[in-house]
This record gives sequence, C-alpha cells and structure tokens, in this order.
Amino acid sequence: MPSPRTPHLRRRDLLVGGLAGLAVTAAAAESTRSVWDAASGAPFPEPPRTGPVHLMVGAHPDDCLYFVNPRVARVLEDGANLCTVVLTAGEADGRNTWDTAAPVDYAGYAAARNNGLRRAYALMALADPDAPWDRTRATLGSGQDVELCVLRDRPEVHLVFCSLWTNLGRVTGDFTRLLALWEGRLDASAVLPPSGSPLDSESTVDRATVRASLAELLDRYRPVVVNTLDPDPDPVVGERLGAEQTGYSDHIDHTAAALFAWEAALAAGATAESWRGYYNRRWPGNLGPADLDTKGAALDVYAWADGGDCGHDPGCGDRLIVGPGAGTTYGHATHPRYTQAVAPLATAEGIAPAAVRGGRAAVLRDSGWEDLGGPALLPSLAAAGTRLYGVHPVLTADPDGHRRDLYCLDRDTGAWEDLGNPAGAGPAARTVGQPAAADDGATAVACLRHPDGGLAVRTRTAGGWSEWARLEGPAVHEAPAAVGAAGAFTIVAATPDNIAAWEGDGTAWTHRNLDLPGADGAAHIPAGAVTAAQAPDGRIVIASRAAGSSDVVLHLGRGDAWTGVRVPLEGGILSPALALGPDGALAVVCDDGSGAPAVLVLDLADLEASGSGAGDAALLSRPWTRGDVTVLKRPAAAFGSDGSLRLWALAADGELWTAQAGPGAPPPVGWEPAA
Repeated sequence: MPSPRTPHLRRRDLLVGGLAGLAVTAAAAESTRSVWDAASGAPFPEPPRTGPVHLMVGAHPDDCLYFVNPRVARVLEDGANLCTVVLTAGEADGRNTWDTAAPVDYAGYAAARNNGLRRAYALMALADPDAPWDRTRATLGSGQDVELCVLRDRPEVHLVFCSLWTNLGRVTGDFTRLLALWEGRLDASAVLPPSGSPLDSESTVDRATVRASLAELLDRYRPVVVNTLDPDPDPVVGERLGAEQTGYSDHIDHTAAALFAWEAALAAGATAESWRGYYNRRWPGNLGPADLDTKGAALDVYAWADGGDCGHDPGCGDRLIVGPGAGTTYGHATHPRYTQAVAPLATAEGIAPAAVRGGRAAVLRDSGWEDLGGPALLPSLAAAGTRLYGVHPVLTADPDGHRRDLYCLDRDTGAWEDLGNPAGAGPAARTVGQPAAADDGATAVACLRHPDGGLAVRTRTAGGWSEWARLEGPAVHEAPAAVGAAGAFTIVAATPDNIAAWEGDGTAWTHRNLDLPGADGAAHIPAGAVTAAQAPDGRIVIASRAAGSSDVVLHLGRGDAWTGVRVPLEGGILSPALALGPDGALAVVCDDGSGAPAVLVLDLADLEASGSGAGDAALLSRPWTRGDVTVLKRPAAAFGSDGSLRLWALAADGELWTAQAGPGAPPPVGWEPAA
C-alpha cells in the first residue's frame, strides 16, 4: 500500500498558525532532538495492574468504539484493566460539523473527539459519561510527550493520546499520513496539541520514536492482549466507498496504526488481535440487539447525541458520527480476524490443545506448555491429521517486502516446513487470511485465500507437497474450512451472498454455490466465517451466524441435499466451533452477548428437522449452556473416544481455560485454568 506521493517535512517551517492556532516547526533531521527538547511533562507513571490489562492501539478516537466494541465493554464488565492508545489527532478537515463553510479549527476538532472518547469510556466503565478524568502531560522514555488520561473513580482505565498530525498535508500539500511515516516516506510527523490539552508542546515525532514508544507502553502495561485494526485489509471489490484508501477497504491510518501495533506486539511476544475496519460495510451485520445496544450507547455518547455538558467550547463529542447508535454501515458488525486460537490435537496422552503463545506454537501437556519450535506465527492455527499449520508474518516498511507464509509442522518428525504463499511477497501476499487444512490419512490439503479471488491449495501425497494451485471461484470474505475422508475433500467459505464449496480429490476440484436453506426461502447468507465438520456417513455439518443477527445456523448434508436449522442465541461475535462425538453427538460452541462461552450439544438427527432440499431453515429452540468466564477468541471443542466432551478457550485474563463433561452429560458451566 504505497503512499501516493513522497512527503517532505525536511528542514523547513510549516506555518499553520492562522488555521490551527499554533505554529509547528518540522525538522526531520532533528526530530529526535526536538522531541527531547519539548519533553517536559511528568514521568510516565506505572500502571496500577489490579487485573489483566487489555491494550488497544488505534489511529483515531472512535476506532475502538466502532470496530472493537462490544469487546471493550465486555472486558470492562469482567473487571479488566484497560489502556487505549490513540496515535493520531484525528483532526480531519478541522470542522466538527458537516458545514464545509464553517471555520477551520484542527486543534478544536481533535479536542472534541478526545472529549467524546473519554465520555464513552466513562459510560462503559462507570455508567456515568460525565465522570471526571485526571489528565496529565507525561513523557515516555522514548522522549515522546503524550496526554495520559486516568478515569478518577476507576484508575485502572487509561487513555493515551499521541496526537500525530496526519492531515497536515491539507495545509502544506505534502502527504503526511501515518502510513507514510511507517513506510519511511515521511521523516517525521508534527504533533497537534488539542485545544485545552496538557499536551501543549510543539514537536515532531519520527518513526523510531513511535516504535520505541509503543514498545515501552507494551513493557509498562504488559497486556494480556493487544487489540488493533487490520494490518492486512481486504481489497476493495466493486466501487470504492467513503474514506477507503485506494485499493483497500479500510482507512489508510487504520492500516498504518495496525502495522505499528503488530510490529510492537510481535517483538514483545504479546497476544494480539486484529479487527476489521471499513470492510464491515461489505459484510452482513452480525450483532444481536444486546450487542448493538451496548455498542450504540457508547457511540451515541461519543457523538455527543446525549447533549452532555463537558464544559469545553470545541464540543463534547464528534458531530460527524452518523447514528443513531452503531448506524447501518461499518458499525453494524464487529469482526475479529484471528479467531482460530486453539487447535485440539490427538496425542499419546489424549486430546491436547495447541495455541500460539509468545508468538510461537505450543501444546499443553500434562507437565505444562511445550514449545513446538518453528517461526513466529499469527495467533491462528489449523490442525489436520498429524500436522499443524500457521502463518508467519514479515512486516516491513517496504510494501513489496511483506510476507505471510504458511508453515506446516509434521508432529511425527517435529520438523517445520515453509509452504510459502500463493502470491509470494508484497501487497498480494497480505490477503491470505487464516489457513484451513484437511487430511484423510493418505493425502493432506492446506488452503489459503487467493489474492485474485477464490482459494489456493497445496496438496501433499507420498511424493511430497504440490505447488500452489488456484481454485477458481468468488472472492471469499474470511477463513475457509476444510474436511476430507477417503480421498474426497470439501472446502467451504463465506462469500458476500452465499456459501461457496470446492470439492475434489486434492488435485482436481469443482466449485459451486451451495444455496443452503435460509430465511424466507432465500439462500442462507452467513454473517461471518463458516466452520465445518464431517460425519461418519460423509455428510457435512456447516455452522455460521445468521446475517443481521447473532443466531447460529447449522446445515447438514452433501451434494444437493441439505437441511438447515436456526438456533436463537442472544449476542456474541465469534463463529461457532464444531465437534462430532463417536455416538453422533454434535457440540456447538461460540460466545454470547456477555462474552461467555455458549455451548449446545445436539444429535445429528436434530438437524434434519427442516427436511431435504431448498426451503427455510427451521427454528430449533434449545437452551444454551453459558460458561462462567469471558472469552477473547473462538472456543475449541473435541470429543474423546469415550464420548466425553472437552472445551478450551482463551479467556479475558489472557490464559487458556477449559471445561469438560462426561459421556452423555450436559455441557459444563464451570471453567477452570487449563494449565
């Protein structure tokens, strides 16, 4: 994603006082010196650490509210500590109004957005948007001054405003976006102190300082998870919408902030999660009423729709937010990207969970976590047969140097193998998403998204791995799912208006849309990634969330004969995980509107309620069992050979938790640490 033109900010004054009420001198060769000269705030304090810390790194004040919530609200309810870092001033065109004839006030609009974020966090943390904050100018060890905001009556909730002026190019004609700073095309970014902020220094900040500041914040807060937006946004398909960057369906600052954050998280070995940005408008809504209400209430306060009085002339919120609530565009959905956090493995000791810990694959044995070696991986794993798969990222300032390569661990030999990427290196390599895999004992299939649409597979037989082969078909929204037995493989994935399937023997493949039974006689449209499991008789179970709601939809069939049932579930944002037991039991597990694991155990016969062929998915009302933890990523499930059910999930404290039920017993409520 190269910047459209080369910026300067090299040893010349940028006089903008008439527009923003201040003059900023940007001298790139002296940027580090100017930061140190300006740094005169209080030393950055140690965080209280009264509980697990969740850290968010975003570009703008509303990023966490639009794209991560309701997760923010849920972990606050769970008692977590929270620190949100906002990298840019978010000053846009300097008008807190849609009236383009209004006077420009960059510092004022930046202040209004920060006021809105403080009020939204106070609402979520204390149910009082007007709860007071303590605001100080603090100096990091990197030399960068930031505004630190601490919620007075819940002092473990922090906001850190860095206020980089990314729209300065509106004044200078240069390209000053955050992405240019990441790529090294911009030597330094000017700081725009918001009106009324204790951050009143006129300074510039270079790339090395931003990197050092984020590394320091991760070291200080030691978060159990780092949330950020998507460093690898999906390409625009069709017309470019709104503020999407050229070619990619997200804001250019979102992508740059995510790259900075992921680099810091990978270096620190921290668990990280990416969240979709503007691409949400190209995907059906996935939030139920409870989640929409939670998300919308915070956005209404941020947008100053409640008319609250913060006593600040520039405004108490962002009037450019289009509501009410979450709206009908990218606010109607919340999609984490790397949800396949736990992969159950069959071992000599029984079923053991594998996960990415400290950036590397590990398996939990009876004696504790065992490092499986290999490269640093994104926090998403796929397992099939005796192999484990994960994606190794290489984040670079050079857009052509990015890599997202698939690695495979042969658990029999302990050797890792680099399977590469269907697009090699560069921008196209960043579209591969999460892996899927299947193995029938003789043939292994590994699958990624193809940058030109459809999927790409590598197949392993006795002769070794084939080259990457593209499977023709539509662009898929998200991670595919694969199953296989007796030389027959099926890969399914969500598309914008259907579920697509690729069927073959690992070498020759055919593609079709499944047109599964949905609502009102129409084909089912999933609201997120689909998952799949294969029954002993060859039929396949496909699970997904229903578009426009949080209900779970289960389909059973093969070929052209499918049945479908819709199971009501209030809330939750994660796609369902599936496990099939030896007696035909089917376990379905996801999250609910409180963030708790929701578990349902059915018989395959329950999925035949709607009959065969086309038609509506039948309503299946069954009570979900809710666990007593808050989960961060999709839970995993597996049945033992005796029919016992095991469950695992990454919880809000950053650790793996587990629950189990004996053969034929109802799903468990009580969860406990797995290690």
